[in-house]
Amino acid sequence: MSAGTLTVPPAPQAPPDAPGTSRVRAAATAAAVPMLAVIVGLAVGAVLILLAGGSPLAAYGTMLDAALGGDTQLGRLLTGMTPLVLMGLGYAVAYRTGFVTIGAQGHYDVGAITAAAVVLSMPLGSGWVAIPVVAVTAAAAGALVGAVAGVLKARLGVNEIISSLMLNYLVFYGLAWAVRKPLANPNGFTPESERIPEWAQLAMFPGTRIHLGVLVAVLAVPAVWWLMRSTRFGFASQVVGESPTVAAANGIGVARTVVTAALISGALGGIAGAIMLLGSEFRLSLAISSGIGFTAIVVALLGRRNPFGIVLASALVSGLTLGGQAVQRTQEIPASIGTVVQAVMILTVLVANRIVERAR
Repeated sequence: MSAGTLTVPPAPQAPPDAPGTSRVRAAATAAAVPMLAVIVGLAVGAVLILLAGGSPLAAYGTMLDAALGGDTQLGRLLTGMTPLVLMGLGYAVAYRTGFVTIGAQGHYDVGAITAAAVVLSMPLGSGWVAIPVVAVTAAAAGALVGAVAGVLKARLGVNEIISSLMLNYLVFYGLAWAVRKPLANPNGFTPESERIPEWAQLAMFPGTRIHLGVLVAVLAVPAVWWLMRSTRFGFASQVVGESPTVAAANGIGVARTVVTAALISGALGGIAGAIMLLGSEFRLSLAISSGIGFTAIVVALLGRRNPFGIVLASALVSGLTLGGQAVQRTQEIPASIGTVVQAVMILTVLVANRIVERAR
């Protein structure tokens, strides 16, 4: 060191993370954010219940009993979860490629329309033949609607939020036309189809009110997890979602991956609509288009687009819906409390995710 020169020692460097530490931290964050959202949502709900003149403990107790208080309640919870799980999975698959669709409602509606058209045109007593035929055709119809938005995005760069929303409207108007014209009940006075015959209705598990559609959702969860984590499509969709430019530079077909994701998303939504018609509604009507597709987006976001997280989020959202109805009946508290709690949960997830991203 020369005279008059001061040497400043280098600043100490933080030791690198031990192997696996970053993964543990990411897993902890993934679990903490939904838990925080649930806590904040329930807290806000408690305040609203107090303002409405009710008791939060009594109200939440009623909600819990309405969802899990017996075999009947559990059956209603599981059947209500089924379309949410399937459409939530579809959203997760699409979002992984960066395809932010909001077309689940259109996929669901077209699946229900197709199921009604197929079943009501079948010969009487077709029995078990009806179920696989309906499943395939409803999935194909949903996939077709999904593919329209996918192709517009992949080939023409059309914003998928706008295109999928417009497709929702088109399908709904198709539903309104179908229940008034080709599928209208000739002996009815309201816009609805004839009742689905018993031989085409989904069978119930013995001694329960749980239909076979629940099993379809149960099997779809690990299937989608495997698709996203252990297949070439799953790897390609992740790369495309993170950087389409990098994906294209490495020989991954960006357009093909996006359209494939849109097809899968639409097919899952179409199956959800068919299950709801054959397992719960039994008539095609305008009431079947109740906005459940948008609720499925809530489920996917709350479950952080993880297949198993989507199951938990579906149980929570379905339970809040059933519980809100029960609280309105028993304690004269508006059923919309459950909807408000869901909205607060989603806002919490979005804010928490943003804070985590900025911290990184």
